[in-house]
Amino acid sequence: MTGLYRKTLLISSYAPPTMAGAPQIMYRLLRDLPIDSYSILTSFYNIDSTSAKLGSWLPCDYMFYDRPGATKTIHQQETSVNTRTGLATGWLTKLSVTIVNSNITTRLKLAAKKNKWVKAILGDPATITQILMLTKVGKQAVCSHKIELLVGFSDYGPALISTYHIHRATKVPFIVYFFDIYQGNLLPTLGQWVAQFYEKRLCTAAEKIIVNNEGTKEFYRQRYGDKIAEKIEIIYNAADPNTYLPLLTPYQPKSPYTILFTGNVYWAQLGSMRNLIKAIDQLTDLEIELHIYATQSRDYLKAVGLDRPYLHVAAAPNTEMPRIQSRANILFLPLSWHTDSPDIINTATPGKMTEYLISGRPILVHAPTTSHLAHYAKENDFAAVVDQEDVYQLQLAIRRLLTDLPYVHNLIKKAQATFFANHDMQKNIVNFQSLLMK
Repeated sequence: MTGLYRKTLLISSYAPPTMAGAPQIMYRLLRDLPIDSYSILTSFYNIDSTSAKLGSWLPCDYMFYDRPGATKTIHQQETSVNTRTGLATGWLTKLSVTIVNSNITTRLKLAAKKNKWVKAILGDPATITQILMLTKVGKQAVCSHKIELLVGFSDYGPALISTYHIHRATKVPFIVYFFDIYQGNLLPTLGQWVAQFYEKRLCTAAEKIIVNNEGTKEFYRQRYGDKIAEKIEIIYNAADPNTYLPLLTPYQPKSPYTILFTGNVYWAQLGSMRNLIKAIDQLTDLEIELHIYATQSRDYLKAVGLDRPYLHVAAAPNTEMPRIQSRANILFLPLSWHTDSPDIINTATPGKMTEYLISGRPILVHAPTTSHLAHYAKENDFAAVVDQEDVYQLQLAIRRLLTDLPYVHNLIKKAQATFFANHDMQKNIVNFQSLLMK
């Protein structure tokens, strides 16, 4: 089987086993490929310790640009944490070691979110260094591993840009995989300028462009025209139904009710999550618990305004997600209003949506009416949709999902139909792997 595929180097700032949407989608698409048909070039330090221990590693060869010679086993044995910069040389290494076990990390992250200049100071030099390191190690890997194809996965710039420069230096063709759009994402100041410079060049030079929904394909058609749109392939975010179907039970909600969100809370979800907190606060006649499964600490969530007695925060392996999701009463799927990157909000398909669709539990989408997520949910009638920033309407939606069983059963039926139409893992694996063939 190995001979069917081009030897591929996958370049990503955040790779499996990282317990976040995009890396887990990568894992599902790649795990059944022949082990010696691909390698991963990624960051050692962007894989947090929780993910290293609980997440799912791919069986292939890993190359860590920021810690040469390290292996998966070494990572699993160490207690390193995610240091957003992901650098392991010089003064940046010393900085990482200094802050790794202190609350300074949280403070720096919050400062960067609140002040674009702090974000630029912290992020821009690190990003430039990452690009140089990725490109250097990637060019070496092309020679040492006889690479025939590059796949660059979207991030805040380093993986995409280094993929482009490795291609330029080696003439090896490449595919760009956009989990989210690049230009228009929430980036440091320099990163925004760099994205404007590189995105069209990436799209023009790429052999193929992968996106995960029709909304993003149309977005790029409008931005760059039909010629580039013709190269775009849609690979839907996918999950394995066989891990969910044996766990499905009839929906019979009982107090205390559980609203569940699985995944880390970032700027794209934060405003919507705060609205959920306000709505639960005001539903005083219902006993509701909010459960968040994330690798983020409770202290971090508290610092960004998510702190209530009814909030439960935990981490769990991805293998446990089907069980956890199929026991919830409501699965919450948020995107926020008034962000600095509306194009991301309008084109995003959260990775967890696919899991929610097959879980046998009702989905509550709280996202702007301009978002592809809200449009897709309403078009396929698989969720209760509150597409205005209206806490009262959110209360009404929660109450209906807990009390109107015929309505909920119809939503669940439509959700599962949508899953099997677009998001079944085997269909999307076949489509993705066909792009890697000789």
